[in-house]
Amino acid sequence: MRVYIYTLRYNTVSGGGSHHSLEIFIRALITQGHIPILTTFSSDDNNYAQKPCEMREENFSGGFLALQRHIAKMMSENADADIHHLYGPTVMWAGGIYKQRGGTAPVVASINNYAPGMGFTSPPPFSGNILTRLFGRARHRIHTIKWYLWQKLIGIPLMRSVDLLFFDSPTIKECFERFGYRARSSIVLPAPIERVTNKEAPTPFGNDTKSFRVIFAGRLIADKGPDLIVKAALQLPNAIHIHIIGRGNEEERLKDFIRDNGLTERVFLHGWKSREELLGFYKNAHVFVHPSRWPDPFSRVVADALGCGLPIISTENTAPAWVAGDAGMTFPKEDIAGLVKCILFFFNNPNERNAYAKRAVERVRVFDADVVSRQFVENLESLANKKSA
Repeated sequence: MRVYIYTLRYNTVSGGGSHHSLEIFIRALITQGHIPILTTFSSDDNNYAQKPCEMREENFSGGFLALQRHIAKMMSENADADIHHLYGPTVMWAGGIYKQRGGTAPVVASINNYAPGMGFTSPPPFSGNILTRLFGRARHRIHTIKWYLWQKLIGIPLMRSVDLLFFDSPTIKECFERFGYRARSSIVLPAPIERVTNKEAPTPFGNDTKSFRVIFAGRLIADKGPDLIVKAALQLPNAIHIHIIGRGNEEERLKDFIRDNGLTERVFLHGWKSREELLGFYKNAHVFVHPSRWPDPFSRVVADALGCGLPIISTENTAPAWVAGDAGMTFPKEDIAGLVKCILFFFNNPNERNAYAKRAVERVRVFDADVVSRQFVENLESLANKKSA
């Protein structure tokens, strides 16, 4: 089975979890005797130790619609394809154009994030004087409306001819379907998570052995809610320490809040860490908090935390809450008092925390890389077999 994969970039060194998921899927295809061919279109952003398979690295300079047409043309030219796999929502409409032009090979799209115009992405922070900020907000609003209308009128109909959509979680699947997206079929295929080794990791907390350690990891942006856990620290006892890992445009504001409220001995910003370093934090902490304001499509950091036996506290009705399952507690969106209550529950009830920790190790098996990648390959094989039948 020849599987042509199309995506914007491939960065397994410093990129997000979706790049690592793609690496795992490619490896699974090769292991099962199939031939993946990966094409990237913003290849200047690629960063990898070695090519995962045959690669075609382009630097496409056209606009969004031109890119969709370019990919669709390339799909038609790859006439030996058994499957076309569009990885990520930024390239998924090419599949509909390909089908519209008479393409016959099955088309699969992996949906691991929201498309612009769906209403789930907050505007970036605008700087400058009042007029500059107003102009920036107006441009963003117009851009969002244009995206919304294009999807409703053109994008959604295009996707109806795609054979299969993989969604990272029920949360993002429900959001896309509520917006109007339907393909011939769709399933939830979560991000594959590589197993966490059982060996102990050196503590990154130095001589701090008596505090109750709470972890947040993610981009420091408003949507992820790092400010909520810092504000929660004001209502928590001194024995509870907050450790925040990540970078983002909220970092300076967090530093100012921590300093101005006398939290420097209890709230710590650690910057960006690799997955290996993160596991050291997880294995020596007590609970993981994911206080997002938006419905995350998935949460690799939550899955990794589960693998280290950490109970999870997350915002209700989000993918992180689904990922955590019965190994987590939830609180209402932006409800700092509810977040404080959850943290204190684990702080005051070590036996309950141990029970949640045991469930965490069980829950993460659902996302095991071997299990998920096998489901991925089996679905592609099934589509290819239907075509040849």
